[in-house]
Amino acid sequence: MPEVMESGHWEDEPVEPDPMITTSLRLPKSLLDQVRERAAAEDVKPTAWIRGLIESALERSEPNGVEARLRRLEDAVFNETA
Repeated sequence: MPEVMESGHWEDEPVEPDPMITTSLRLPKSLLDQVRERAAAEDVKPTAWIRGLIESALERSEPNGVEARLRRLEDAVFNETA
């Protein structure tokens, strides 16, 4: 078997530009149950559902994010006094 290994070559896998990492999150059971229900209703895993909420909240808080720009546009159109 070692001779087979010597005749081979290493292949590097492409580096993930933004690798996923695992973190721990403590939630009350009742809250996690609600998360699981919502995620199941949307046919996604609970972790993906939570990640979506975080991404959405961060995008809303960015001054040049799509949601912030849309809010400014709506304010300009609908709150303009005649």
